[in-house]
Amino acid sequence: MRFKAVAAAAVLAAGVAGIVQAADVSEQGAKDLLGNLTYFLPDDIAGSGGISVKPVSAHYEVTYDLQKLFDKLNVTGFDISGLKPLALLATPLDSGLWNIEGNNAFDVTARSKPGTGPDTEFRYALASSNFKGVFDPALHYLRSMDMKGSGITFATKTSDNGVQKNDATIDSIGYTLSSSDSGEPGRLDIKMSGGLQSLYNKISSDSTALGEIKVAAIDFNASATKLPLKAVNSVLHFVSEHKDQKTLSDTDSLALKALLMDAMPIVGSFDESVAIKDIAVTTPLGDGGLQKLGYFFKVAGPTNAMNANFGMSAEKLTLASGLMPEDYVAFIPDAADIQLQVPNLNFSALMDVLQQTDFKVPDNNTAMDVKLQQAMFPDGTMTINFPKISAVSGLYDVEASGSMRGWLNEKDRVSMKMTVLARDLDKTIAAVQEAAKTKTDLAQLSFGLMMAKGFAKTDADGRSRWEIDLSDDGGVKVNGQVIK
Repeated sequence: MRFKAVAAAAVLAAGVAGIVQAADVSEQGAKDLLGNLTYFLPDDIAGSGGISVKPVSAHYEVTYDLQKLFDKLNVTGFDISGLKPLALLATPLDSGLWNIEGNNAFDVTARSKPGTGPDTEFRYALASSNFKGVFDPALHYLRSMDMKGSGITFATKTSDNGVQKNDATIDSIGYTLSSSDSGEPGRLDIKMSGGLQSLYNKISSDSTALGEIKVAAIDFNASATKLPLKAVNSVLHFVSEHKDQKTLSDTDSLALKALLMDAMPIVGSFDESVAIKDIAVTTPLGDGGLQKLGYFFKVAGPTNAMNANFGMSAEKLTLASGLMPEDYVAFIPDAADIQLQVPNLNFSALMDVLQQTDFKVPDNNTAMDVKLQQAMFPDGTMTINFPKISAVSGLYDVEASGSMRGWLNEKDRVSMKMTVLARDLDKTIAAVQEAAKTKTDLAQLSFGLMMAKGFAKTDADGRSRWEIDLSDDGGVKVNGQVIK
C-alpha cells in the first residue's frame, strides 16, 4: 500500500542523512534523495521521470524536467513551449542536512489550442536566478534559503473582437527564509522576508493604452512559531493513502484523529507585514498615486485566548480631477490608518470539537459550523476592538477608538462604544460649507457636523471629543446625553 511505503520512506528519510554523510556520494544515496523529494507526489507523477537525481562528484544533481511533469498532469487546451529542465545541486552535510544551490533561467510561453476559445497567449520569463539553502530530509522542508532573481516578465494577449494585452515586468526579486527548532519535537520557528523592485504593468486594447501601474518597491516580512511540520506531513500522507475511500474504518478514524490532534495547535503565533512604496496609476480618466501603503496581520496569545490583529495604513494619496470631482480632492486624506482586533479566540475549544468528532461518520457542514461557532464564541457574541482609526488632511484631523459587540444569531443586535476626537473642527466645518456652495449634496454633511459640534466636549489640547455609547436595544448616548 502507498501508506505503508510512505511510512517506510519516513523512517528512511529520518536516517538517510546519517547514511549519506557517513559514505561517499553514491547511486543508493541518489535513490534515497529521490524518494525524499517525491515523498508527497502521487505514484504516477513520482514515477514519471519528471524529477531525477544522479551522483556527480561530491554532489547530487537534481533535475526537474518540466515538460515531463506537464505531460503527466495532462493539461488540455494549451500548447506550451520553452519548458526546459531546471537543475540544482544537493550536498550532504555531517549534520544530516543537505546544502542545495542552483542557478536557472526560463522563458515559457503557453498558447491556447484552436477550438478551445479565444486565441490566448501567456508568457512568463526569468532572465536569471540563483538560490542557496539547507534542506531537512526528516521534515521534507527547507530550513533556510536565500533566493534572488532578475528580469521577470509576465505577458498575456487575448484576441477576441480585438487584441487585449497585459504586460508586466519586475527588475528584481529577493526572498530569505530562516528557521530554528522551537523547543518542541517536530516543530519549527520560521522567519521570512523578501520583496521586489520596480514593478511596471501596462494594460492595453488594440493600440489604445487603458492603464499603467508603477510600483517602486514591495517588501514583506513574516514569522511563525511552533509550526508542526512533521505532524502535518503525517496528515498529508494519511489523506493521500485514503483519498479514494468513501468511509473510514474505526481504526483509520482513530488514527486520523490522533494525527490531527498531534498537529494542534497549528501555530503558536503568526505575523506578517507588507510595505508598498511609490504607487503610480495612469488611466485615460486621469492619474493617481500613493506614496506608501502598509498592511499587517498578527495572531498571538495563549491557545485559549488568542488575539487576531489587522491593520492598514496609507500616506499621500493623490487623485486627478478626472477620477474625483475637483471640489472633493481637498478632502482626500494625506494619511489614513485603520487597526482592528478580534480578541479571545479560543482555539483550545476548537481542538476539543475536533477530539469529539467521529471521522467515520462526520457531521454535515451546517452541524460542524454550529459546533465550531459555539466553541469559539460560547456566549453567542463576537467582539471587535478598534485600537485606532484615523484620517488626516489639511482640512481635518480625526481619530477614533473603541469596540463593537455583535450577536451571532441576531444580525440586527449590536452594541458599540467609541471615542472620537477631532482637531480644528471649525476649520473642517468651514471647508465643507464652502464646498457645499457648488456641491449641494455636502449641505447635509455640513448640517451634521454642526449638530455634532453641539454635542462635543473640548479636551485640554483643544480637540473635540465624543464618547458614543450604542446599546444593543438601540439606545444612543453621546457624552452621556441621550439621543432620541
